[in-house]
Amino acid sequence: MSRPVGIGRRASAGRRAGVTLAILATVSLVAAACSSSPRGSGGPGGSSGGGKAVVTATDTSCPSASSCFVVGNVSTLGGPIPGLFEGALVGTNAYLTYVNSTGGVDGKKFRLLSENDSFSCAQNRSDVAALVHQVIAFAGSFSLFDNCGGQVLKANPEVPDVSVTLSNSTNALANNFSANPLVPGWQAGPLLWFQKHYPEAVKHVGTLVADAASSISQWNGQESAMKQEGYHISYETTFGPLDTNFTSEVIAMEQAGVQAVDLSDMNGATAARIVAAMFQQGFHPPLVFSAGPIYSENFVAEAGGPPAADGIYLEQPEALYLGTDAKVVPAVATFLHWVHTVSPGFSPDLYTVYGWASAELLVTALAKAGPDVTQASLMKALRSIDSFDAGGLMAPSDPAQKQPPTCWLLARIVNGQFVRYHMPTTGFRCGTGYLRQQPGGS
Repeated sequence: MSRPVGIGRRASAGRRAGVTLAILATVSLVAAACSSSPRGSGGPGGSSGGGKAVVTATDTSCPSASSCFVVGNVSTLGGPIPGLFEGALVGTNAYLTYVNSTGGVDGKKFRLLSENDSFSCAQNRSDVAALVHQVIAFAGSFSLFDNCGGQVLKANPEVPDVSVTLSNSTNALANNFSANPLVPGWQAGPLLWFQKHYPEAVKHVGTLVADAASSISQWNGQESAMKQEGYHISYETTFGPLDTNFTSEVIAMEQAGVQAVDLSDMNGATAARIVAAMFQQGFHPPLVFSAGPIYSENFVAEAGGPPAADGIYLEQPEALYLGTDAKVVPAVATFLHWVHTVSPGFSPDLYTVYGWASAELLVTALAKAGPDVTQASLMKALRSIDSFDAGGLMAPSDPAQKQPPTCWLLARIVNGQFVRYHMPTTGFRCGTGYLRQQPGGS
């Protein structure tokens, strides 16, 4: 399961203990006069390619609270790492603006208000508490502290939270609905493929894990799945947000006989630094792979260009949303058009996809709920959506039953570009299932 990951401090190799961090989805709203003005390229607003002003969902205002669907988003936009999860807000804003351009749902448009938790648990909880009674639902929020806001959501079970979460406690809430539900474990397909094509390398895996509870929890599930398929972990360690030089870790991996490097449990910038260090040290293991985080427009350049990055595998339950699949997956083209419309110059990332897909899941449920929507009817509609793929942008999941995608896509970096590899020209590979984390396992 492709998951973004958090941040932490360096620890020694071996079993890790992390801080309690998680992700949150939350919403904000203000009812105001029915007028708006589009933002320029410096903010979440923008204009269409023809120069026509576009009123984004964050700019739309309403004469009364009942004249719009008011949705909110609380993501980490500032703090120690400015813009950390800005993509979540951009993606949510882009989809709701797209829906507004078609007339909305039942004649009602969307108003999106955003809050920045500034990488703070207390701020996240405060934002959710301040907004929980003002919105019809939360959508597309993303933060490493949604376990904090999740406490407020738990106390207000009538308010839907339609967001991807990395927090087990938030994921367990009856009012949380995710386009990529959290289940400890990993998709079997990619692990089986690597095992088939690199049978010796998977017996000597090395990895670095961000020292955050969400990252460590993800790694524990992935490690359990790997071991179920006969993988062996030869080296593992954690790292912190201020760590930028990974030469010593690369040397340690080479000394430990690592033949497969997993770059899944970190952000893309960290993965690029590790790859750059590997290239500089002349360490070229036969298998290097990542589930999602490396898929960014900047990864190859930051890693040292094609000589350093070519051959690295990407496995994820999302289409190649940076543009490779735009001609064969219409949802990718629509996604990119509206992201660039509301935020010109912004480079979409996994969090942007999560924001877009979460907003689409919410809108799908609102359309099913019929006229005169209430939170109760919206909740009922959300509980009936047992298959969702954001129009092909993501592999199908079951939000109602909290079941993750089991289908997957494999790509590889070739001449500095991410391209589908041993895959059909469109869609995903399915039928291999999901390996759940074993009870009592790592």
